Amino acid sequence: MDTVIPFQVNDPNLETKVLIASQGSRFKDSLVQRVLKHYKEDAIYFKVIDVYTLFTVPIDKWDAIVIINSWEYGSPPSNVKRYIKNHPEDLDRLIILSTVGSSHITLQDVDVISGESIVEKLPEYTNEIVHRLDKILSNTKTNHNE
Repeated sequence: MDTVIPFQVNDPNLETKVLIASQGSRFKDSLVQRVLKHYKEDAIYFKVIDVYTLFTVPIDKWDAIVIINSWEYGSPPSNVKRYIKNHPEDLDRLIILSTVGSSHITLQDVDVISGESIVEKLPEYTNEIVHRLDKILSNTKTNHNE
């Protein structure tokens, strides 16, 4: 996997903030770009980082965190597993897409999207991430307005 060079989309002062932590690959980069394109007209600040720097990110600064990476032998990399374990009260902010082949994997208390890195499946995975992200952000907007 390639290293993801961090970048931002939109103004960091926007109220709604989404972090995308990904590994670099043609498939994963395309998925990130499709998600960003979907929200291009929305007032959402996005920051994209390499998944292996996730431990440096305070979870409470983000309304949602999308993690896109490969899992070896059906298990997340140790840094992702530790990040999840260290934030049990914030699991509802996480969206995880794991490319692990055709098997369906699960992680206790975390809803994981899993599947193969097949370019033809990009629309399906994009729609699933957007659907879950919309759900998280609609809950966040309700909380911001209270």
